Amino acid sequence: MLAVALPLAVLGWGLRRVLPTLGSGLWGPADPFLNGDFNGGWWLWWASSEAARGGAAGWSLLDWPHGASLAPVIPNPGDMLLLGLSGPPTVAAWNGVQALHLVLLLVSTVVLARAFGARWWAAGAAASLVAASPILLHEVAGGRPSNLVVWPGLLALACLVRGRGVAAGLLAALQGVAYAWHGLVLVLVGLPLLRSRRVITIAVVVGALAVAPYAAWLARGLSAVPTDLPAAGYTHLPLAGLVGLDAVPPRFRLHPLLLVLGLVGLRAGWRPLLAGGIGLVLALGPEIETTLGHPLATGPLAWLAWALPPVNRMHHPLRATLLALPLIAAALALGLSQVRGGRWLAVGVVVAGLWNHGPMDEATTYDQRGGPPFAELDLPSGPVVDLLGMHHRTVLSLQTVHGQPVLEPLWFQRPRTGAQGQVERLVRTGRADPGLWDELAAGGFEHVLVLDRFGTGEGVRVTVERALGPPVAEGVYALPAADP
Repeated sequence: MLAVALPLAVLGWGLRRVLPTLGSGLWGPADPFLNGDFNGGWWLWWASSEAARGGAAGWSLLDWPHGASLAPVIPNPGDMLLLGLSGPPTVAAWNGVQALHLVLLLVSTVVLARAFGARWWAAGAAASLVAASPILLHEVAGGRPSNLVVWPGLLALACLVRGRGVAAGLLAALQGVAYAWHGLVLVLVGLPLLRSRRVITIAVVVGALAVAPYAAWLARGLSAVPTDLPAAGYTHLPLAGLVGLDAVPPRFRLHPLLLVLGLVGLRAGWRPLLAGGIGLVLALGPEIETTLGHPLATGPLAWLAWALPPVNRMHHPLRATLLALPLIAAALALGLSQVRGGRWLAVGVVVAGLWNHGPMDEATTYDQRGGPPFAELDLPSGPVVDLLGMHHRTVLSLQTVHGQPVLEPLWFQRPRTGAQGQVERLVRTGRADPGLWDELAAGGFEHVLVLDRFGTGEGVRVTVERALGPPVAEGVYALPAADP
């Protein structure tokens, strides 16, 4: 317990201004309900809670009346689906889940270091530098708590080191279901740790069987890949972030000493050090940059994507750091355990972790808006077309308020034909195709919402009002009755 208390104390010190807002203001992007990633997670939690309570599952209310497939746009829905069993999302629950993920990450870091044979005080001290690395909060700042789930992978590595093949395989499969990219990274960083052919064979067989249903679902869903995916390496780790330089924002930085002191474990813990190094190389992305926007060379990830094309879909290689940093810390812990005066060095390591509280505090925002824009309006019942809600999936967050069927809001998945394509052209150009309103009414839609979240919808509002007349309520326009 004392080993775990050290990194938790360091994390708590770095977030001491954030923790009092646990139940009062959202942690995450600067304006979470205008962020597509946040809106997707918040909506999926809500959609799952509706299904758990016996109502219509939220995904059946998208792309009305057909329903939407989650796999192409939310390929790792597992944690949010489970959270829905506890009820709809709240500010306190959302923040609490992220805090729990961070705690479990640090606990599993200590467990991993101990599995390699590190002393308890060394494991706790080394994990303190992980706790003080602002890059841990990158997913919090992006509104993506699902991608903080790495404890299954870290525990899988610990089981692998201890020769527990069945447990390692099951936990690795769980990591793959939590997030496929982390599952792939787990396989790659685990290569230097292989010692027993029997153990790895058991782990591979058990893991493959356990993950097969999810893999089949994902492969089937990804056959309809959206057309405007972000470029591979959309977020990656710049070289400046490896040593904590302020040339990059805090959420792109490791603790300045983690990688340097990790070399202390080169002789005692070269296996975890090599494994962590593989993870960091993957995190650099397909194009290595010194700082953001300053490319230096092509990265190894580009060759991996060439050999394994599905890797091109993994747009955030920076996420590999959440598995790499605990491995580096395990190497450091082994070094501290064996070097003369290691206990005193461990004290210095913990102090160095506490000293990095400033960047931790700056890595993300908190106490943000607790509800979506326009939630206070008198919104209609019945199927609606939220014209200006497609950008950053804002229609999803508002659907958690009105609960009505909507036209497919994920427009990068939208076909370019029929009413969906016409609605997209209206939003992009401000001009409506002839017959659009009658077609929407014939499809069962009753109202059109024109709610401008980003200040770019005046042209659309004018077009809608010219065709449908004045609003029946603020931002709400009635469609003509469908022909019998």
